[in-house]
Amino acid sequence: MSLLDRRIRKIVDTLKVTILYRAGMDKPGHYIAATNTIVLKEGMSEMEEMRVLLHELGHACKHHNNYHLYNLTFTLRSKMEAEAEQYMIKKLLDKYMAASDIDLRHVNYMKFIESNDLNPKYEHAVKELLNDLATNQGSL
Repeated sequence: MSLLDRRIRKIVDTLKVTILYRAGMDKPGHYIAATNTIVLKEGMSEMEEMRVLLHELGHACKHHNNYHLYNLTFTLRSKMEAEAEQYMIKKLLDKYMAASDIDLRHVNYMKFIESNDLNPKYEHAVKELLNDLATNQGSL
C-alpha cells in the first residue's frame, strides 16, 4: 500500500479494513462487508487507486453494519453509492486544501475537479460540499 498517504492509511487502520489487489476484476473496486475487505483492481494509476479506495472506504465507514441493504432496492443502492462518492470527494477535498493551504472560501472547484481527475459530473456535488463546509466553518 505504498500509494497511500498518511491520511488514508489512518482511515484504513481505524476501520481495520484489509486491502487486497486482484487482476481481471470487472470493477475497479469492491467492498466486502462480511470480511471488512476492500478488493482493488491491479494496474490502476495512483490517482485512480486513491479515488477508488476512498470510495470503497466510504462504504466501509458508512455502510459496514447495513451493507445487506445494498442489493435490496435500486433506491438504497443508489443512495449508498452517492454517500460513498461524497465520502471520496470530501476526503480528496481535505487533502487538496491541506496541500495547497487554501482558505475554503477561495477553492476553485473546477481546478479541484481537474487536479483530482474527477469526472465533471461531480461538479454539483463538489459545489454543494464546499458550500456546506463554508456554512459549517462560519458557524464555529
